[in-house]
Amino acid sequence: MEIYLEQAARLALAMVLSGLIGFERASKSRAAGLRTHALVGTASALVMLTSEFIFFRYLPLGAMPDPARLGAQIISGIGFLGAGTIIQGRGSVKGLTTAASLWGVGTIGIASGIGFYYGAILTTVLVYVLLRFATRLESEWVNRVETKRLFIQTKLADLDIFRSLALQQDIFVEDVQYIGSDVMDNEKIHYILLIVSPRQKNMDKYYRLLTKISSLEGIVKVKVAGDNAQDDL
Repeated sequence: MEIYLEQAARLALAMVLSGLIGFERASKSRAAGLRTHALVGTASALVMLTSEFIFFRYLPLGAMPDPARLGAQIISGIGFLGAGTIIQGRGSVKGLTTAASLWGVGTIGIASGIGFYYGAILTTVLVYVLLRFATRLESEWVNRVETKRLFIQTKLADLDIFRSLALQQDIFVEDVQYIGSDVMDNEKIHYILLIVSPRQKNMDKYYRLLTKISSLEGIVKVKVAGDNAQDDL
């Protein structure tokens, strides 16, 4: 039982540590994020555990297996298979998680074939849980977009219009502030500050909101209010 607990700790630690690196990469919008890093780390730990298992199992029989050979072969062999699932286009890379999962199930197959059932089953559970729930974690915490402040010059005095447009794009509205008004070309112009926060890093929703607001009749100008400056859109 003690050795099983140690092996479980190694696999879990590999997943947590490699996932931590992936979390940092994902926070910078890199193609290989939390899931990809954690998959590779977990599978790599299983490779070494399997090598250790082989070594201690066959050493009493007079064999001298090389504990490092399995790790070297699996890295080079499964890498070619995983590369076939990666698609690059329009500046984005897709398929890295699939490539990592293929690499991972390759190591699970090796462990199962050699009789290292505990390691194979445990890694399968860990990888499944990772693939099943890591997307939610990345969506809720990693891929969040910082609050945006939209400075709007409009002839419309109805604040509910801007709130409704944001909600239609599934964008959370933190506040809608009426700053004041002025007269321009004999027309009354109102100044509105719309503070929004997209729930996920989906800039398409954000730009659609800007387009919707800009296309409203009576809109004079829309600006994104930055920390130090205001940039025209």
